[in-house]
Amino acid sequence: MRSAYGQLILLVFLPIVVLAMVGGLLVFFEVRRAIISEQDVQAQAALVRYETLLQPLLQGDLSQNLTQNLPQNASPDLSQNSSQNLPKNASDAAHAIDVPALIDKLNQLRLPQVQRVALADAVGAPILAAGVNAQADWGEFDTTANRVARLPVAHGTAYGKAISVGDERFWLLIEMDNEPLTITYYRVLLALSITGLITILLLLLILNSYAKRWIEPVYEMRLYLQRLTAENLSKPAVVRADGEFALLQKDFMRALSRLDASFTELKNHAEETERDLQQAFDEMEMQNISIRNARDAAISASQAKSAFLANISHELRTPLNSIDGFINLLARKQGLSSEQNLYVQTIKKSSAHLLALVNDVLDFSKIEAGKLVLDHHEFDLYAAIYDVVDMLSPAALEKHLRLAVLFYHDVPTHVVGDSLRVKQILTNLVGNAIKFTDSGGVVVRVSLSSDTPDFLNIAVEDTGKGVSEADKAQLFKSFSQGDLSVTRRYGGTGLGLVISKQLTALMGGSIGFYDNNSENVAKTGTTFWFEMPTGVAHDDEALDDKSAAIKLPALGDGKPLSLLVWINHLPAVQVLKASLAMSNVQITLAIGLADLLEQLDNPQHGFDWVIVDNFGQDAAQDDVGAILRQIRLRYQGRLATYGYQVGIDNALLEKYHTHALHEPLDKRQLYAMLSNRKDASTQAAANPHRFAGVRVLAVDDHLPNLLVLDALLGELGVEVVTAGSGFDAIEIMSKTVAGSAPPIDLIFMDIQMPRMSGREASIQIRKIEQAHLAKPVPIIALTAHGLSDEKDRLVAAGLDDYVGKPIGHVQLVQTLEKWLHRGDEPSEPLSAYELAAKDGFGLPSEPSAQAAPSVAGATLADIDWADALERSANKADLAQKLLQMMIDDAENEKRLLERAWADRDRAALAELSHRTVGASRYAGVPRLRKVSADFEAMCRADITQTSASHFIAMRPSYRALIDALDSLQAIDLKEFLQNPHTKATAHTPDDVDEARMAWKMV
Repeated sequence: MRSAYGQLILLVFLPIVVLAMVGGLLVFFEVRRAIISEQDVQAQAALVRYETLLQPLLQGDLSQNLTQNLPQNASPDLSQNSSQNLPKNASDAAHAIDVPALIDKLNQLRLPQVQRVALADAVGAPILAAGVNAQADWGEFDTTANRVARLPVAHGTAYGKAISVGDERFWLLIEMDNEPLTITYYRVLLALSITGLITILLLLLILNSYAKRWIEPVYEMRLYLQRLTAENLSKPAVVRADGEFALLQKDFMRALSRLDASFTELKNHAEETERDLQQAFDEMEMQNISIRNARDAAISASQAKSAFLANISHELRTPLNSIDGFINLLARKQGLSSEQNLYVQTIKKSSAHLLALVNDVLDFSKIEAGKLVLDHHEFDLYAAIYDVVDMLSPAALEKHLRLAVLFYHDVPTHVVGDSLRVKQILTNLVGNAIKFTDSGGVVVRVSLSSDTPDFLNIAVEDTGKGVSEADKAQLFKSFSQGDLSVTRRYGGTGLGLVISKQLTALMGGSIGFYDNNSENVAKTGTTFWFEMPTGVAHDDEALDDKSAAIKLPALGDGKPLSLLVWINHLPAVQVLKASLAMSNVQITLAIGLADLLEQLDNPQHGFDWVIVDNFGQDAAQDDVGAILRQIRLRYQGRLATYGYQVGIDNALLEKYHTHALHEPLDKRQLYAMLSNRKDASTQAAANPHRFAGVRVLAVDDHLPNLLVLDALLGELGVEVVTAGSGFDAIEIMSKTVAGSAPPIDLIFMDIQMPRMSGREASIQIRKIEQAHLAKPVPIIALTAHGLSDEKDRLVAAGLDDYVGKPIGHVQLVQTLEKWLHRGDEPSEPLSAYELAAKDGFGLPSEPSAQAAPSVAGATLADIDWADALERSANKADLAQKLLQMMIDDAENEKRLLERAWADRDRAALAELSHRTVGASRYAGVPRLRKVSADFEAMCRADITQTSASHFIAMRPSYRALIDALDSLQAIDLKEFLQNPHTKATAHTPDDVDEARMAWKMV
């Protein structure tokens, strides 16, 4: 159908052939019908003539003729035929036929195309027959009819006619010859075939002529176009055509000539454009080089900024934590005057504020650089919420604001996420609410999201002045606050909401706010909210299990308790009712002090507990002492006062035998108080951690590190097994797994060790455990590196956790609790952020930021005895031993460094400097620690480059490290320790242990 020939045959040739065939069939059938009709006419004429012949003969005495003449005159064939074809009762017929005479007559009257003729009785049985094949069967026909036509017989077609003679009925039958009909058929078919062939030949001649005239030029043009290229556009097309195709060829060649001219012009223009583009590309390449240089400079500046922020934050946090620790210790001292106490509280607030600003700036820089990685663990949401509000309750007390937490029953108390970052976001929102609210209170609502399944909605509602339309656009922007006077009035950098928004986005949630008045929530104030995934499947049973995580004791030993409550804060009353809704406690609310005293005047009141509001934080309200005195004059039962922990006067509580119920109301403390039990958190704090019987394998290639770990773990009752290399660790673990040595409960593995790294050793240990089907021992990485992706690589190598050097006391306890489960209660896994905060070091620092404390001036001391004592758990003998080992190893370290420098082996230099960094973290050598860390950073910046120019750039750092080793080697430690100035500035074991102050801090 796609070619012209095919279309011509399909549209012209085939229809004509089909029409010819249909016409031939019609002619054939019409001729056949005419021949058959002619045969019918001849048969009817023959029947008439034979009837005319037989009718007179049949009028005679048939029985006489039949009986007298049949045996003598009939021929043998006819007599036999007659006797065979006569019926049984033929001899009984009334008449008889003169058979010989009749046969003669029939033979004489032989009509054309009649092969035979027969006379039959009424039932169709032949009486006599004459002609060719006279004995053949006539077949069956309807004897009741008057005529028989076109009856097929063996050699032709039979026709018949009924003849009546008197009462007798006979049948006259003739057989017509079909040969003329067949011959006629063949003649017609021959004529039609010849006519069809001639027609097809004529059509083919016509198609050939048509194709040569119209189709062949088209194909020649197609072939020409297929060979046509840009180089032969001017070549003429050779096409044998005339008429319209010749004109079309001329027009086509003219169009090609114009196209050739246009193409030549376009080619020239393209060449000119290509030259212009090449010139433009050259200029763009120069610009790209400039942009690349600018980008590299920007990246370097960004890295320098990040390193600077990390260093400056560490350098700021270190003295700030010391200040904060000592201030907290000083604040607990008795006997301070009011003026001294004011000074202490002012310093405490200033240091906390400055530390918060440093943390915000560092968090913002990490988020901006994409290096902030969230933890993913299960934590107690209920406890996290109350940790935040308890921490901020002093700020609320200072501004005379009320705090409440509405934690709905359908919210799971245990969720999966980063507990520290959730606390950070909530601290920001609650802190802002307290900061910008002058009267009223702040309510924290924790519920499930109504829009997104399996999401939490935490809203912070305040009663402040709200957010104006002009200020809304400035929120959640970096270094901006709604009011320009806010910084002067309240302080802050304006990064809090920005960090909260980015943290929420990293969690997969969202954050926002709305005006309380516009949403018909309250007349004043603003509500800030954020949503985050719970990490818990939306299953009613699972939610019930999670909600039941707060194990509340039974109240009243099965007996109903009656409470008389006077709390002048509606949200707190709602929390109280909701907390006791499913218990056997009956609550009676007093509308004021007069109502409370009036109900207590009734001797039949039967109240088991009386809870009153503590108005000590508001001087305009009644005196708390007077209220408690009036209550005790009427009631001697169990009494509790509700207020902020820092605002409750403990002396009044002891004087009037009153319990303290802290604001905001905590269900756990409420149930503990009503059941006469201590708070779970108090119990946990009272019970010390016990690790007796625990065996820990400490693996480190540097002996001072092993000594520090031995000392720290020894204080906790842990038996320490040391290994100086990865090979020693594998040997020890092989014996342990095989049962030839006592079992090891936990392994502290140094990562960067010579010959076999800690990662390789861990892989081999895991293979040994798998081969012996032994339970895997927790392996904790202990390294000075602090890269964001370091933990993922270590976990992939078979290690279980990651702890940075130097490890603190609290962090060590938390690590042992987490992996050995030796605490009084299963402790929640803490992130590095929380562990570092508990240790008093704030946020975890980058490796480059973990420099030693500086001394006065711009230089660092070779030995800082106070720093040495702090890093050895205030053990003077251990500190002296570690320093002496550093001095003794200085010569060997220097020799190895010089050999690696001569060989230009940056990898060896990096490994050696890293070992020096790790060793210096446990000894008071600030100068060596600083220069070795700087030199390691330079070696690892591009460790594959060993050209002379790179080593020239590294030479100042290398010389600083060599000079530090020389200076350290030249020191006589005994003489240094006998120096009176050193003794005056050094700490002694009896001094305050700053490393253990974390638990004393508020």
